Amino acid sequence: MSNPLLQTWTTPFGLPPFGDIQDDHFQPAFEQALQMWQDEVGTISTSDEAPTFENTILALAQSGQVLDQVVNTFANLTNTDTNETLQALETTFYPELTRVSDALFLDEALFARVQAVYAAREGLELDDQDVRLLELTHRDFIRRGAALGDDAKARLKTINTRLSELTTTFSQNLLAETKQFQLVIEDEADLEGLPDALRAAGKKSAEAKGRPEAWIFGLDRSMFEPFMTYAAHRGHRKTLFDGYRHRGANGGDTDNRALLHEVAVLRAERAALLGYATFADYQLEPTMAKSTQRAHDFLLQVWAPALERATAEREQMQALIDGGGFALQGWDWWYYAEQLRQQHYALDESALQPYFDLPNVRDGAFHTARHLFGLDFTPLADVPVWNEGVEAYEVHDTDGSHLGVFLLDAYARDSKRGGAWMSSYRSADGTTRPLVTNNLNLMRPDDGQPTLMRFDEVKTLFHEFGHGLHGLMTQARHQRFSGTSGSPRDYVEFPSQFMEHYAAAPEVLNKYATHHATGKVIPHALIERLRTASTHNQGFRTTEFIAAALVDMAWHTRTADELRAIDDMQAFEVEVLAGYGLLPEIEPRYRSPYFSHIFSSPSGYAAGYYAYLWSEILDADGFDAFEQAGNIFDPALADRLSRHVYRAGYAAPGDVLYRRFRGQDPDIAPLLKNRGLN
Repeated sequence: MSNPLLQTWTTPFGLPPFGDIQDDHFQPAFEQALQMWQDEVGTISTSDEAPTFENTILALAQSGQVLDQVVNTFANLTNTDTNETLQALETTFYPELTRVSDALFLDEALFARVQAVYAAREGLELDDQDVRLLELTHRDFIRRGAALGDDAKARLKTINTRLSELTTTFSQNLLAETKQFQLVIEDEADLEGLPDALRAAGKKSAEAKGRPEAWIFGLDRSMFEPFMTYAAHRGHRKTLFDGYRHRGANGGDTDNRALLHEVAVLRAERAALLGYATFADYQLEPTMAKSTQRAHDFLLQVWAPALERATAEREQMQALIDGGGFALQGWDWWYYAEQLRQQHYALDESALQPYFDLPNVRDGAFHTARHLFGLDFTPLADVPVWNEGVEAYEVHDTDGSHLGVFLLDAYARDSKRGGAWMSSYRSADGTTRPLVTNNLNLMRPDDGQPTLMRFDEVKTLFHEFGHGLHGLMTQARHQRFSGTSGSPRDYVEFPSQFMEHYAAAPEVLNKYATHHATGKVIPHALIERLRTASTHNQGFRTTEFIAAALVDMAWHTRTADELRAIDDMQAFEVEVLAGYGLLPEIEPRYRSPYFSHIFSSPSGYAAGYYAYLWSEILDADGFDAFEQAGNIFDPALADRLSRHVYRAGYAAPGDVLYRRFRGQDPDIAPLLKNRGLN
């Protein structure tokens, strides 16, 4: 028990003692914690006492706390500060965790106890949260295969273990290919159009790689998007574009194509074992959409106006190019869309960035939480963090009580996976408050220089902060549905996307968008141009998103035999998108070999990437209620939003929680209006 991962942490707020944790602590800690969990569950399963809610359902929910401590720490560190040792451990940890988890969920004696309590539920004196825990626990066992026969259970175990292996490798391959790619520019003239901050980041990257005479640009989204938007050099845009879209399909040891094909086949086989026609049918059953057909129909409802709008955008950009001697291609779209934005709205991203310095943007998010929900964020010094760039804050509730700890890891580095996400080192339950993290991948500026953000990055910070609030504010007693835990994908994005509206609200911009050098508040005229330009290029943005969601659906609405018949995955993808009429100049937001949302975990967002757009119905309609009230901080609405969404976790189905907040079902009209598609 001298292993720090197995101890009760006496650090401030119970944060992991990062300075004491070494890579070689994880293997023995994992083995011991896993055995402890097996012993705890074994005691429940073999108990001579008649099964009750307390000795079975509640005991299961409270088991494995030491294992949670070990795995949460490991999972967060491998996402933010990984290395070869930790990556090697991933390939053994997760399959073994899956194997043991399967054994417990498929244990007949344990399931019999759960089933007995569930059958007697009508006569039990349980409150709403206890009833919810019982229902979700029983559903978990059924969906994990507890009611299957022995042969089916054996095959299910094999499939689950293999999926854990494959998806872990997929994620590691993608990280390797993303970090290995380099666009090296040696002639300064080839940097034409790039903002100073991006040039400086390229120079800093080159110096770090021993090429001080050059500029190096990589595939992290914080570097990729601005380069594609501003680089006048068409050849370099194509090189970076191809590097991005060919990840995971370059041959060699890090090629993901065979892996993702096997993942899709195994998922379909698993769904069939559990009695579903396809994996999508299995995955969507507990969601708000409830069925594959409903999710697909929704996508097409937005696809048609988005494609029409994108076609018009293409014609406008080609008109700009005419005389240049070439037809618009995928690597041109970002660049000429920006030219159009400047032409139509007199809005240059580089004119906005000086007003979006990271500390101010962060404080703008805190300001929003304070005025909506009465929360306060107090900086913490001398607390353990996993990287020197991480900021820590204690969060206080409206009555001054401790609500949790919020940690912000804002900058990209080679040891960190790409993208942006919320996670937890500890989730909340009835007695313990959470440790919540937000992770971004911003370019680190030169020493002494401000971190100036693009507005898309500002919205991403507010988005992840919304997830963070969902985790921090929860008042659920049971971890199974506290915060973001247990929420279906098409509901969990609602609290995060809702916060994006505040990033662009004039009332909030006036509080945080101040010029990093002069301290002057962003001019009203610039806010107005930002507002009127909000629908610019939405045909492209909506189409590229839905194209990826349709690829996701295509992989997961086929049987195992149908999937085995696919011998060219890229040709399959092209054929699927051509069938929907995707413009050849638009690249899906994700191609399958680097579609980490759906292939980097055994389930993840598989058959659920549509969820971001589905949730946008909720966030657009929900924010519309505040606008109709004439006050984006309306106290009565904010109170209902707090109680029935952010504090509720997943204490009821998503449609029920939404109606409790909004008083009605959501309307798609605000979504279409916000995207300029109505």
